[in-house]
This record gives sequence, structure tokens and C-alpha cells, in this order.
Amino acid sequence: MPTATRNHPGAASSAKATAPEPSFAELVCLTLIIQGVAHGWALGTMLAPDGELGRIWTLSRPLTYRAIDGLADKGLANRRGTSGGHGRERVALGATAAGRRTATRWLDAPVQHLRDVRTELLVKLALRERAGLDNTELLAAQREVFAPAIDGLTSAAADDDLVDLWRRESARAVRRFLDQALHPTDPSTEERPELRLSARNQLRGTITAVRHGEVMSTVKAVLGDGQQLTAAITKEAARDLDLAPGDQVLVVIKSTEVMVAKAP
Repeated sequence: MPTATRNHPGAASSAKATAPEPSFAELVCLTLIIQGVAHGWALGTMLAPDGELGRIWTLSRPLTYRAIDGLADKGLANRRGTSGGHGRERVALGATAAGRRTATRWLDAPVQHLRDVRTELLVKLALRERAGLDNTELLAAQREVFAPAIDGLTSAAADDDLVDLWRRESARAVRRFLDQALHPTDPSTEERPELRLSARNQLRGTITAVRHGEVMSTVKAVLGDGQQLTAAITKEAARDLDLAPGDQVLVVIKSTEVMVAKAP
């Protein structure tokens, strides 16, 4: 005797909950729709190589229309009739309530990988500026998310591996970008002369390692004659100086005691 089956009340909501997350292209199009870019042709123009966002990230017109279809399938956007204008009529687009919540969460969330700064983070910042949103909180949160990864990449010993060199210098560039975006440099301070120090024990060396602790950082350097020195400075200072293996530095030694050694 066949077993009777019945649909559970939560089956539909469960299927909806497991729907795939919107892609980056869909999220960008969704945000633009919310900002008033009302039809596919206008979205494609915005994302063309010569468009407002195209200098950061581009999307072809076929892929733009595919993103719109994906938003409709996920219940994040819908088609609301046609809008007139020059030439043929165009289908007007609108975001659903779920779409607006999704776009807001995405715009407020830091990216998780350094490689995403050039595309996703820059696009988010541009879209937020377009909407008149302040970027301070997002930039500060982004700096906190990246801090462990950047510290790790800038602590690795210097070697001849070009891939490691690329990753280290890219991480340092991201840190400088975030710092500058949060605290733009005052042009009036750019031409300040270098300070002269009263300390006379100034030795030039090359950093060989940087180790970050909770509060303090240990910086190891080698001098021209092969001697090695170790300095303990605050972690904040090490980050401010953007120290990493391979950097040429000036080691300043200031002490109230002088020791003398002589061979027997």
C-alpha cells in the first residue's frame, strides 16, 4: 500500500532560504536600481568601460541583463511595466523590500580578501558616495579585518620569491590606501623638512624580520658589516612606519650607559 505524503508548511520557506546568494554583478545592479537607475540599458551604460563605474569594474550588456534576470529569480528585484523615452520603450526595474535589505547589508560589510580591494571594495565605496553615505565606518572596519593578514604578510622574512614580494607590497599598498582614505594627508605638511636628531649613534641597516605582539613589535635589522640589532617598539609605531623585511632604515641608539669590551 503506497505511503501517503504531505507537504510540510516550512518546505517552501526552506527552499527559499537555501536559494543561492546574489553574485557580485547582481549586487551591483541591485544597488544601482535602488539608486534610481531604472532599466537595463541604463545599467549597462553605467557599467560600460567609459561609464561612471566602468573605470573601476565593467560588465557587458548581456551579463547585465543576466544579472537582472537573476535578481528577479531571487525575489530581489522586479519588472514594473515600461518607461517611455527616446527610441523603444524600456522595462522599468524596481527593488523589493528583501532586495533593499540585501543591498544595505552588502554595502555596509567589509570585504574579506585583500584581492577584492581593487574591485569590490572600490565599487562599494563609489556606490556609497553616489548615495551620499559616509565611508568612515566601513573603512575603519575594513582596516580591522585586514590587520592580521597584513601583519602576517609584512612580518615574513625577506627572500627572492617574487610572489611573496608581490603579496607583501600589495598588502602594504592596501594599508596605505585605507589609512589615506580615512585620514587624508594635509598638503600643507608635505614639504616639511626632515627633523634632525641630537642622538649621534645613527646606524643604517636593513630590516630582516618584524614580529608583532599584542602591544609591542620586535624589529630585527642587519647593519652593513653584518651585525644584527633588535629593537622593541610599539605595534602602532611599526604600523605607522609601515615596516617590513627588506626596508632600509636608520637605527637610532640613545642610551645613558656605555659599555666597553676588550679582548684578553
